[in-house]
Amino acid sequence: MKPSSRLPWLAILTVLALLWLLPFYTMLGNSLKTMREISQSQYVLPPRGLELQNYFVAFQVLRHGLVNSALVSVPATILAVLLGSLAGFFLARMRLRFARSIFFIATIATFLPYQIVLIPLTQFLATFKLVNTRPGLIIAYLILNTPMAALITATFFQTIPAEVQEAAALDGCGPVTFYWRILLPVAQLGIISTAILIFTLVWNEFLIATAMTQGPFNQMATPVLAGLRGNYAQLWHIQMAGATLTSVPPLAIFVFLGRYFVSGLMAGTLKG
Repeated sequence: MKPSSRLPWLAILTVLALLWLLPFYTMLGNSLKTMREISQSQYVLPPRGLELQNYFVAFQVLRHGLVNSALVSVPATILAVLLGSLAGFFLARMRLRFARSIFFIATIATFLPYQIVLIPLTQFLATFKLVNTRPGLIIAYLILNTPMAALITATFFQTIPAEVQEAAALDGCGPVTFYWRILLPVAQLGIISTAILIFTLVWNEFLIATAMTQGPFNQMATPVLAGLRGNYAQLWHIQMAGATLTSVPPLAIFVFLGRYFVSGLMAGTLKG
């Protein structure tokens, strides 16, 4: 492409990048403003100073929610990826009679909105007295995200040539051994991509975390964050500071593991 023809595309990409970064700039900028600046609706203008006290106030309110989010998101992600990858392995590599039908059902379950299953899911957890508990949240997110993990990992497993499994079978490698020792290391980019995606979804989820918990000591970070706006005054600066703190764990994961996520997506696209 000639340099002269690159300029329009470069300008378009620059504008799109700025628009994409605008919410992040607004969140970070407002988190450093004073109450007076917020009351004047100066949301887009940069802060006049650095009001770091906002982060201290937000952290004092969010600390229990952040701990709860970590104690729920990490186990739910590990279990969902483990069970989902096992299901994806049997759907993609084993010659099951109803594999296509099960794969289709898993696809539908992946894209069902949470509102549809909220009431029966709550009743199911209430039967075992797991409502308003961290184990109950882990089970809820496990039920909701395992079909997605199975769908994504099965897509990656299908890209691995069948000859690999046939050669392993000739060497006396059974399905379980093939899954643990060969399939998972070969498809590690897909596993990491799935884990990053599910962790981000669980960490940022709001509806289930709100409906199944009560009280600040049991709630995850997102419901607590919603309450930082204030009842009588719009404490946007405190809420934006809390939003920045809440976004740090997923952002850190994408910063340190983002190359694996992108490589996994590209591998699935190019091989699929």
